Amino acid sequence: MHVSLKIESDVKSDNSYFTRWINKTISLLNNASLVQANRDILILISGNFGVPETFNVTSPVIIKLSIKNTIYWAQVVFQFAHEYCHYLINSPSNPQVNDEWLEEVICECASRYVLLNLNNDVEAQEYFKESFKKYAINREDPLIEEKFALNSLNENSVILAELRNNHSSRNSRKYFNHIANLIMPIILTDDSFWQSIPGLAYFKNDNTFMENLNEWYKESPEPAKPQVAKIIKLFNDN
Repeated sequence: MHVSLKIESDVKSDNSYFTRWINKTISLLNNASLVQANRDILILISGNFGVPETFNVTSPVIIKLSIKNTIYWAQVVFQFAHEYCHYLINSPSNPQVNDEWLEEVICECASRYVLLNLNNDVEAQEYFKESFKKYAINREDPLIEEKFALNSLNENSVILAELRNNHSSRNSRKYFNHIANLIMPIILTDDSFWQSIPGLAYFKNDNTFMENLNEWYKESPEPAKPQVAKIIKLFNDN
C-alpha cells in the first residue's frame, strides 16, 4: 500500500516534521484498518479554512487542514487523522446519507486513537512529552449540559433529527464528542475494530438508524464484529 502525498500551505510550516507526523498517522490507521489505501492525496493547509474537510471524489483526494502553524503537532495529528479516516471509509459525499453523522463520531475516535498511540512514540516523548495524550483527553469534554443515553436516539428523537439534518454544525459537534466518549472504551479494547470502518459507507437513507447499524455489522470483518456489536448494543439497550 502506498499513498503519494503532495502538500501546499500558506502558513508557517516545518515540512520535515509535519510530513513525519502525517506519515506516522497514515501508517497507524492503515495497519489497523487493513484498507488498501492507494489513492493519492493533496493536503492543503491554511488558517483561513473554516473547518477541515476531505473531498474523496477528486483525483487526487483533497484533504484541507485548518491550521495556522504546522508546528502545532497535536492539532496536525488530530485534524489529519480525522480526515484520513474519512478517506479510508470513502463514503459517497454528494448527497450525504442521513446517518453519515456516525462516521463523524468514528473519525473523532480515530483522532483520539492516533493521538494516544503517538503519545508513546519516541520522538513525541522527546520533543512533545505527554502533549498528544493531553490533547486527546481534552477532547473528552462534550460541552453539553445534559448528557443522553445512546438508546434514546430512536426514529422519534429530536437529537437524531438534528444530527441527520446538519452533520457539521457546532451543535452537532458537541453531541459527537459525547457519543465518542461512550464508545471509545470499546474501540480501545482491540485494534481490529478499525477493520469495520469501510462498512460505514453502506448506510442508506431508506433504512432506519438501527437498520444502518445492522448493515455496518453485516459488512464488518469477523475480527471487528464483537466491538461493533457492543457499540450497537449501546444504541439498542432498552
